[in-house]
Amino acid sequence: MRPPPPPGPITNPFRLSLLAAAIVLMIPSAHAAATTRAPAGAAEVRPGERLSDWLLRQPEDAASPGLAWQVPQELLAQQFLKESLLVRVEAAVRSASPEERASREQLLSVLQSLPATGRVALGIVDPRWLQANPGQDPVLSEGQRLAVPPAPLRTVTVVQPDGSFCRVPHEGGRLLLDYLSACGLDSGADWAWIAQPDGRTARAGIGAWNAEPADEPAPGAWIWAPPRRMSALAALSEGLIKFLAVQGPSPQESSTAPPAADAPVFAAPTVAGTLPEAVASQPRPLDISGNDWGETGLLQTPSARMGVAGDTRASLTSIWPYTRLNVMFQPFDWMEAGFRYTSISNRVYGPTFVDQSFKDKSIDLKVRLLEESTYLPQLALGFRDIGGTGLFSSEYLVAGKRLHDFDFSLGIGWGYLGASGNITNPFKLLGSRFDTRPRANTTGNANISSFFRGPAALFGGVQWRTPWDPLTLKLEYDGNDYQSEPLSSKLRRRSPINIGLSYRVSPKVTLSAGFERGDKFMIGLTLASNLAASQSPKPADRPLPEFRPEAAPRSPGWATTAAEIEAQTEWTVERIAPKDDVLHVWVTDSNTVYRTARVEKAIAVLHHDAPDTIESFVFHYAERGLAVHAQAVDRAEWVAARIQALPPHAARAVSKRDYEPELARPDEKSGTAQSTVSEAAATETNAPWVRPRDKFTFGIAPSYGQIVGGPDAFLLYQLGIQATAEYRFTQRTWLSGAVNLRLADNYDKFTYTAPSDLPRVRTYQREYVTSRRFTIPSLQLTHVGQLSSNHYYSMYGGLLETMFAGVGAEWLYRPARSPVAFGVDINRVRQRDFNQDFGLRDYKVTTGHATLYWDTGWNGVMAKISAGQYLAGDRGVTLEVIRRFDNGFVLGAYATKTNVSSARFGEGSFDKGIYLSIPLDALLPRSSKFALGFAWSPLTRDGGARLGRSNTLYELTSVRDQGAFNFAAPPDNKPRAGDNILNFDRSSSP
Repeated sequence: MRPPPPPGPITNPFRLSLLAAAIVLMIPSAHAAATTRAPAGAAEVRPGERLSDWLLRQPEDAASPGLAWQVPQELLAQQFLKESLLVRVEAAVRSASPEERASREQLLSVLQSLPATGRVALGIVDPRWLQANPGQDPVLSEGQRLAVPPAPLRTVTVVQPDGSFCRVPHEGGRLLLDYLSACGLDSGADWAWIAQPDGRTARAGIGAWNAEPADEPAPGAWIWAPPRRMSALAALSEGLIKFLAVQGPSPQESSTAPPAADAPVFAAPTVAGTLPEAVASQPRPLDISGNDWGETGLLQTPSARMGVAGDTRASLTSIWPYTRLNVMFQPFDWMEAGFRYTSISNRVYGPTFVDQSFKDKSIDLKVRLLEESTYLPQLALGFRDIGGTGLFSSEYLVAGKRLHDFDFSLGIGWGYLGASGNITNPFKLLGSRFDTRPRANTTGNANISSFFRGPAALFGGVQWRTPWDPLTLKLEYDGNDYQSEPLSSKLRRRSPINIGLSYRVSPKVTLSAGFERGDKFMIGLTLASNLAASQSPKPADRPLPEFRPEAAPRSPGWATTAAEIEAQTEWTVERIAPKDDVLHVWVTDSNTVYRTARVEKAIAVLHHDAPDTIESFVFHYAERGLAVHAQAVDRAEWVAARIQALPPHAARAVSKRDYEPELARPDEKSGTAQSTVSEAAATETNAPWVRPRDKFTFGIAPSYGQIVGGPDAFLLYQLGIQATAEYRFTQRTWLSGAVNLRLADNYDKFTYTAPSDLPRVRTYQREYVTSRRFTIPSLQLTHVGQLSSNHYYSMYGGLLETMFAGVGAEWLYRPARSPVAFGVDINRVRQRDFNQDFGLRDYKVTTGHATLYWDTGWNGVMAKISAGQYLAGDRGVTLEVIRRFDNGFVLGAYATKTNVSSARFGEGSFDKGIYLSIPLDALLPRSSKFALGFAWSPLTRDGGARLGRSNTLYELTSVRDQGAFNFAAPPDNKPRAGDNILNFDRSSSP
């Protein structure tokens, strides 16, 4: 018997909102609704049995990709998806032309006839594999069904824009384009969506401008590819393919067997498609590679192309007289930025440094203004050498259009890129300020008044990804005539046409070569990676305790449990205390990357060791005695998620519940901090365990410092050994320090001290790093406290960094899970002696800042703005923008502008730089809480210099961040200037 037709679409948005509310109220009736529709072959299950057991009771053909797991609780969510989809289709009907209205009404009718099935996608359905992997083996519940396709899967169904089904026989090795061609849809669409018979969905580009590889459709797949002219249908494609996926495999050819009584009826006209004789070739993605300058581009010219967020490239290119070391980052899909060192071999660094070629430093930025589409090109705006000396400063606007394996670019450049002046500056129409005279050198200023002024030139070219995949050929027209090169150099250009190639040795290594300017050869090497996607298996990690669904027969003792948690997480367990059916665990030193993974390890240990009377675990996070966060986990939910695959509604219920911890207070006798919860727990029958406090800790590690791009040598380095020690008077009061012994260096070449018209707070860099081999980088007494659950303070004094000593205080307001925090610090400091011992110089200053921290919640971006007085007595503002990726990789940039004039500040005009942090956990085969830090600034000057103190409150309380369990702990600031043992770059320039 055919089931009753579904209700008509809800076309009013207000009614759609009422439906959403009704869904919430109707959840208890989901089981009743589940029994009203069931595809053919649906079988009731035995409550409590595993999917693997059910499969072993069925014929072998039941374990097919089209097997549908129907869960009543999923019906309402799918019905809401359907109604939302129908609203959008009906809107498309109303906006359609008279010629297209009938076909869209038919599509609407077909979608109305399709039911919400409650289907949940299954992965592997081999019963023996499921038995070996119980976490992927669902436990079936009452009311659920398993539906086997009524006929063997032999065809693929292409849903046409009018709602009709084009059924095409499946052939192995055929691609998405073959099935679209069989139905006449291969030339009018830019995108195709596919739902595989197992419920997986995907989108693939199929146009000449966006073609990309796609998985082969399996028998029973659905395909949807609306023509580009039907934008209203294309806009609803994501929802449509997801709804088709819940239908199970696409309808197959008629069978001689009578249909089952409860078989669904697909009320859609069906036509047959015939596969073409020629098999379509697999599309290839566009080859993205760097140019001579490290930018995404051709040879000398940039293109509008971008990599993906997290892409990082380091390249070395050489064409006489320039050798360039380029480092480029992709913080967002729409932004490319980086820095560069250029060695100019036909010029010396200066009168005093005649044995070294001239070195130049620069910062680049490129942003995408428009994404490529069917008819429009990709458009990007870029700035070359925006923040260095300005010797190669350029601005450009460039467009790119792809045609299969060819990528064409055309742009207009100003400054260095437009030196030939082959066109009139288009902005000259706005006034004489945009004349064609050469621009003045900006010497490090971001001089906006010079942007888009001076001569302009067209540039462009094409790259061709050859049939041999690793090889891409490039041809370009260069807009520079090389007659106005930096440092009064004129270079011969025999031809404006450059030709070259890039050969991809591996996904991470590319070789490039070219013939440029008509008579010069270029050669280059590029190393590339996506650091944000870096993940490394952990075969060297300590194995987790054996998992058992049931509780441990007996506990090994809380001391043993604490030691195992510490070994698994690198955290410090301070206390474990059971209270009724809850086990409380206090941890500290938890500011590590991948907190969620470490929490999972800790729960695995607790479940293995805790008795069956414990029903939940509560983690109390504290740093230096400050109660910062608490987190509760239901034990039964955690176990269920690991012994069976859960449908979406149940998986959403398994969560770690965060809440505000009770305010900790110091214990005067023991010097530890414990909350009122822990004190209550101590009275229970199960005695708590408290870690014996180690008041003194000590460590030794290698140290490394470097200065890159200075006039004395391209690289100045020092290797040494550093010992650190800490003595804790109480949990919240401690004395910490470090001593460093410089063992090897090339500082005999370090003779240059940068000029300055300000108090020398940073330009005595040479004197600090060369005066003595044995130094005391820091020795600081610190006390922290908590005024309330959201207010924290600290007081500190001593040798605060390598160049300054003094006293200070900080206050921070930071509500839990709030995107905003605010802090103030004030310090009275005095300059340290060059020997970095206990001696002091005469210079004294009061410095401090008010800082606003804002976690935007958008793509892992955090912004910090600080205002106050800097070490040189200048006053101003620092803006810092940080991008944090899911794997803990951090990329940041900062700029400081103070009330010091550009002339007095010196070369560079204002302080700026780029820094990154790479978690070793993403690179090594063993978990690690450490990270590699690198920072780069074009110049080291005295203006805008901040105190490089440690133990900032924002860093200590980072677990309160709203993304604390998604990202790494955010850095408290850029790597600290003045600390010469850190692995980051500080450059000097004459």
